[in-house]
Amino acid sequence: MRTLRLAVLSLVAAWLIQPLASAHDARPLSVDIKEQSAGLYEARIRVPPTVTDDDLPVLVWPADCRVVSEHRVPPPTPQEVVMVACAGGGLEGQTLRVHYPIYNPSLSTLFRLSRTQGSTLTQVLPPEAAAWSIPRESTWMRVALSYLELGIRHIWTGFDHLLFVTGLLVLAGTLRRVILAITGFTLAHSVTLSLSALGLVRLPSAPVEAAIALSILFLAWEIARPLPQSLARRYPLLVSCAFGLLHGFGFAAALREVGLPTDELAVALLCFNLGVEVGQIVFIVAVLALLVPAARAAGRISGLAGWQARPEIVWGYALGVPATFWFFQRRGAL
Repeated sequence: MRTLRLAVLSLVAAWLIQPLASAHDARPLSVDIKEQSAGLYEARIRVPPTVTDDDLPVLVWPADCRVVSEHRVPPPTPQEVVMVACAGGGLEGQTLRVHYPIYNPSLSTLFRLSRTQGSTLTQVLPPEAAAWSIPRESTWMRVALSYLELGIRHIWTGFDHLLFVTGLLVLAGTLRRVILAITGFTLAHSVTLSLSALGLVRLPSAPVEAAIALSILFLAWEIARPLPQSLARRYPLLVSCAFGLLHGFGFAAALREVGLPTDELAVALLCFNLGVEVGQIVFIVAVLALLVPAARAAGRISGLAGWQARPEIVWGYALGVPATFWFFQRRGAL
């Protein structure tokens, strides 16, 4: 298991260079457009708080559209509301662009166009794309690919969730126990993600995010304690399932920020969850792929011999320090 810990250390060290405040802000730029009548639209634009005031995005409407009015909605849900009138048959078949005055802060963009007859067009653009060519009709395949990509991007930028998965890998020990723990975590968070996204169970996001930080801190404590009979070491599957239920509510909070299309709800929910799992599997494979080279490198560095005798302390602090920071940061938002 020492080789696994060596590999994980390199990943944890890289994470700690990241600004801790961005641990779990994977929200995209959201552009929610609702057709009010023929050619008249209301657009609600929500910008993640990571974007600075001097780099707020500007929507570039098609040439035959004009802004009728615009105003800002104050916190707790700050957004810009724009009324737009379009001639020549509306937005379908037109191109809508996003422009950042200074630079693109690597944000995905979620476009949603709700029409008066009840149908919805949804598109998630990756950070490198700045224009949406609005189709005349949506397809389930287009929705599926958009939410699949959104799920992958969410887990890859959710450093707290990945840090928890890393703790499970370190704690589980053997390949069989790793598979069981990750499977339990996956099944558990899939259940609460689905229930919460469908509105059947709902928890406020601020306490959930604080509790997620505590779940990482719990793993850090269990890893650092040299007690082979501790709860988490004896029953990693139980721990992963219990905390997986909690993390599912965290995934659901991010999905609520984005929203689900009413006409393709099942497809969007399934593909978002599938995207989370695909991203998680890729991350785990990448960690495991570092085992052999990391172990060989450690064997050639004599300075590592001291901490190799008690690697649990290193892993405990590597997980515990950012988790403690996130907990107090999120506790302040309660």
